Amino acid sequence: MVMEIEDFKDLLLPFGLLIVFIIGSIIIKRQNSVKKSLQFRLVFYGVVMIILWFSLPMTPSLSTFGYPEDIADIESKEKLLKYLQRYNVAIVKTTEVVHWMIFITVFWLLSIVSTLIKHVKLEDSAK
Repeated sequence: MVMEIEDFKDLLLPFGLLIVFIIGSIIIKRQNSVKKSLQFRLVFYGVVMIILWFSLPMTPSLSTFGYPEDIADIESKEKLLKYLQRYNVAIVKTTEVVHWMIFITVFWLLSIVSTLIKHVKLEDSAK
C-alpha cells in the first residue's frame, strides 16, 4: 500500500511530538536537581507548544476576511464546494491541534505535580 503525501503530513505532528517527548524524558531523567528538572520540563513544554503553533493552518480567520464578498464568489457549486472544503480542512486541523495542546498541557501539569510530590516525600523521609 502506497502512502500518500497527505497521510505522511498527518503523521508528522505525532512523530515530532514523540521525538521531543523522548529527548526531553532522557534529559530530565539525568537531572538530579528538582529545580533543573522543572526548568527542562518548562523548556520542552515550550518547544512542544511552538511545534503545535506552527502546525496550525495558515488560513485567514473566518470572522475577518474569510466570508465571501458577494454571491458571485460562490455562484457555482464547484466554487462553493472548494470554499467549504478549504475551511473544513482548516477547522479539522485547528481542532486536532487544540486537542493535542489540551492533552500535553494536562500531561505536563501532572508531571510537574508528580515531581514536586516526590521531592516533598524525599525531604520528609530525610527528616
